[in-house]
Amino acid sequence: MIKAIIYQSKTGHTKEYAESLRKKLKLPCYSTEEANQKLKKQEEVIYLSWIRATSLVGYKKINKKYKICCIGAVGAYPKNNEYTKQLKEYNHITQELFYLRGGINYEKLNKFYQKLLKLVGKAITMENPKDKEMSRLFEKGGNFVNPKQLKPMIEYIKERM
Repeated sequence: MIKAIIYQSKTGHTKEYAESLRKKLKLPCYSTEEANQKLKKQEEVIYLSWIRATSLVGYKKINKKYKICCIGAVGAYPKNNEYTKQLKEYNHITQELFYLRGGINYEKLNKFYQKLLKLVGKAITMENPKDKEMSRLFEKGGNFVNPKQLKPMIEYIKERM
């Protein structure tokens, strides 16, 4: 039985999705730090986290401690099945993985991440100058969080509750 939603958020996009899931599923929702205090090892959870390059932040640690029903991976790029498949392979994820588009919030990032993302943005622009949306996102930031993106994940979870 699923006991809670655990999330790890860098700039707030993942937390927004976790809170939306909490409301829809009527489950407690904890940051990874709170979960360590409130949940027992090997309890079943839903895990949401952000993507750093091709790494799902915190996944290995959470996967060792809890039984993960499914995962919400939050990233800046538009949803793409090939990218989702690569994330799953790269991170050795065995659970069902749902990609959720988040965004970039430069105000909540430290200087290192700000510079890094701006460099990534320049590389993307050079590689594909016609992709104005991604160029704009990496230049100025943006928020693409939409609770409707959770629909397939919610359906999957409800089948298991």
